[in-house]
Amino acid sequence: MVGRSNVGKSSLINALVKQKIARTSAAPGKTRLANYYLIESLSPHLKSLYLVDLPGYGYARGGVESVEAFEQLTQAYFDPSTREQRRVAGVLQLVDSRHPDLPQDAAGYAWLLAAQTQLAIVATKIDKLNRSEQVRTLRALKENYDSPVLPVSALEGTGLDEIWKLLRQWATEISGS
Repeated sequence: MVGRSNVGKSSLINALVKQKIARTSAAPGKTRLANYYLIESLSPHLKSLYLVDLPGYGYARGGVESVEAFEQLTQAYFDPSTREQRRVAGVLQLVDSRHPDLPQDAAGYAWLLAAQTQLAIVATKIDKLNRSEQVRTLRALKENYDSPVLPVSALEGTGLDEIWKLLRQWATEISGS
């Protein structure tokens, strides 16, 4: 999972597994390393998988040094020479639905496309918008990104089934089952 600081990456992980395993905070920039969460499969047809919570981009709690550390970490994580060892099935790029047109998100998306991995946009905090704002935001995201767009509310639990379906599909494709 990638996205700006405080977009809801850790909260989404907690919502997906229905327990608090990822540390969350109202203050941005708390996640400083790649955090791996092993999700055991209950299905004999699907292997277990890792959800990986990467630090957020767009906020530098530690100044220039933090920005450089983030860039090194993400470059190393998506490095094609080591990616196969991790078997990255796909990337969920989280975008705050209240701010769907931020340049940092567009730049992150372009960078991820260049990394040549499967990609989906997760519109977080969709519950913070009224119905017409939701429609407008989802339309804008679908126009701006040539990837699946999945609206989600970690707080209300909406959209989680669609994310699980996509994760299962990616995991099945990478395992060759």
